[in-house]
Amino acid sequence: MIPFECCTQLEAMEVSFPISPESLMKRCSVSSRRIRNSTSNRKEGSRRALRRLMKACWTHPPLDSAGSELIRLLPDDVLLECLVRLPRESLQNAMFVCHKWKSILQAPEFYEQRQRIGGLEPLIFVFGMSGNGLASALYCTRFGKWRVGSMFPPQATEGNEPVAEYNGFVNPRSLLHVQIAVLNHRIFIVGTIPGCNSKLWGPVLTLMYDSWTKTLSRRAPMLLPRKKFACCVIGGRILVAGGAKRGDPKRDALMDAEEYIPEEDIWRPLPNMPRKRYGCLGVAVDGIFYVIGGLKSSSVMGMCMQPYTYVSSMDLFDPRNNSWFKTKPLPTGGCVIACSVVGSCIYMLSSHVVELSFWKYDTQQEAWARIRAPPIPSPLQPYNRSKFSCVTMGTSIYVIQLWGSIDDLLRRSGRHMRGLKEGLVLIYDTVLQEWSRGSDLPSFVKNWAACAVVYS
Repeated sequence: MIPFECCTQLEAMEVSFPISPESLMKRCSVSSRRIRNSTSNRKEGSRRALRRLMKACWTHPPLDSAGSELIRLLPDDVLLECLVRLPRESLQNAMFVCHKWKSILQAPEFYEQRQRIGGLEPLIFVFGMSGNGLASALYCTRFGKWRVGSMFPPQATEGNEPVAEYNGFVNPRSLLHVQIAVLNHRIFIVGTIPGCNSKLWGPVLTLMYDSWTKTLSRRAPMLLPRKKFACCVIGGRILVAGGAKRGDPKRDALMDAEEYIPEEDIWRPLPNMPRKRYGCLGVAVDGIFYVIGGLKSSSVMGMCMQPYTYVSSMDLFDPRNNSWFKTKPLPTGGCVIACSVVGSCIYMLSSHVVELSFWKYDTQQEAWARIRAPPIPSPLQPYNRSKFSCVTMGTSIYVIQLWGSIDDLLRRSGRHMRGLKEGLVLIYDTVLQEWSRGSDLPSFVKNWAACAVVYS
């Protein structure tokens, strides 16, 4: 394959030949024989010209070029069929071949075609903070273990500027109360707290991590800076609702909702929820946004604040009608702390201070069922303050302990002091209806913050 600049140089040298690698090598061989038969005073100059010719022919094409004439002659659908079969490890390099390849690999059609041929693999990404910045851990079912996320450099895709320079990843609270939204192979970390030195992006911002290129980029912050809010993805858009204002000492719960349009990088408001919810969770089932549980708080009355109360219900939002409807009760009896979806069923993990319960809600039959609780090694205590997250891989629910302590190992050793047992992973098979123990999160990072499943 002959790059475009090679053809330009050959025209300047008044050399013409068919565009094919065999013809090029043959022409170069003829040129070499002619050089050997030339006079001595022209020999050195001809050799230099030949070296320039070969160098121009075999250098990589510039990014502004679509590649060689042979590549340009391929129909777009044939080129797409070739690129979708590249291994995941080669996608990052393929994007730097030319602008045409990059646009194809970033198009939604490429992801859909790759999904059709079975080229996507489910991976669990867990994000956390360490002393040097943002860390990650990756879990693949093929290997059945965690690959400790190396400190991937927080490089922005635009301008190649470090995101840490603006967002202050050295701040251990940067990922506190964030929510994760997944769009194809891109992970959106919504509600990131900038560092103390950041004055460019306001109280919170949105980060996007590309699992193919392994790069971070900045995205527009939410219209209303919030924490402990519900979040989900419907129709290629990110929906958030509820929570509480960042920096608000009253921690008054919110009714506000908004959505993010990735193509335009903008947030826009949605109709308010029927009631205030703080610490609520969000999932999407059949195009409906379910905002589950949470707390509601009253305004300050003089010097006293009325206590928080549980919101034992869930609100439903239909983006097609742009309206909320059907507030449904929750029979869990506690505070829902994690949830995930398998098919048309929502699985909820509920906390009762000293124990956990597990529930299943069938959205089609509108039926509830209590499931055997996760087999925690030892009972959770009120002072543990553990945080769990639920994600779905296939037909299995992964219950991941992101932080907190479970006093199991030290109790068995006869000691009574509190110990740290972080990173517990339990797996519930929704088909066999059985629990199993998974590989614990690596201890490389102590403050894991959020996790998500990406088909990459």
